[in-house]
Amino acid sequence: MISTISSTRFPQLLPQTHHDNKLKHFQFYCYAPIRNAPLSAVSTTNSTYVTSNFESQIHEIERLCEQSNTEASILLTEQSIKDGFPIQLQTLLRLLQCCAGSRSLALVRKAHYLITRSQPKTSTLVFRYLASIYYKLGGSTDARQLLDKMLQKTRPVNKRRETYEKVRELHKEIREIGYLPDTRYVLQDIDEKAKEQSLMYHSERLAIAFGLISTPPGTALRIMKNLRICGDCHNAVKLMSKVVDREIIMRDNKRFHHFRDGVCSCGDFW
Repeated sequence: MISTISSTRFPQLLPQTHHDNKLKHFQFYCYAPIRNAPLSAVSTTNSTYVTSNFESQIHEIERLCEQSNTEASILLTEQSIKDGFPIQLQTLLRLLQCCAGSRSLALVRKAHYLITRSQPKTSTLVFRYLASIYYKLGGSTDARQLLDKMLQKTRPVNKRRETYEKVRELHKEIREIGYLPDTRYVLQDIDEKAKEQSLMYHSERLAIAFGLISTPPGTALRIMKNLRICGDCHNAVKLMSKVVDREIIMRDNKRFHHFRDGVCSCGDFW
């Protein structure tokens, strides 16, 4: 529904003529009275922004963002979406930046709502940027909820089971070429079989297995670990690089290890 304007005086409507080879039409991009006009309007405290088509509405939203007129840009964006105009992601990101500059969590939440409404398949990079804005403005709860939703949408189905199956398959293959678990690296007081199983499921081996089932053959795997790789894992990964014919680059808290064809760049000294 088109809003009315309380003031009785309006600036004169000035048409700007736009020509192309076959068409001539008027494009209105200014303030105007709304009576009997098939235009879209959004009322704010001091004025009403009126546009005659989609392009001019986009320009007006971007102009309001440049002027840091956050509330007016939010209102016009919301009205444009209601009118069925598809707002491009670039414009929505400018709106989000404008809201972030206002340091208002309420306005950022509103921009978030408009983004998800207009762009339901928005990339995760946009949502990560949005989460960082929430954190900067003290909206840690909003950020966590957003990141949790992202993880739920992107979590691979059955990858956990496939990863563990791949680890067991790898250990069967490396045993065939000479791997023997070195249970000295397991400090728990458990039996030998349990120690071997504990070694098999070390985090770097799970990461390698996940990488193998998630990337095309021949792709180098890059693993980062915040602890030092244990001696048994070092021996196992050397053999894994040989049986899968992959380069495995691992960074622990000491150095980089480049595993290739059963050999590590550290020369077994780290």
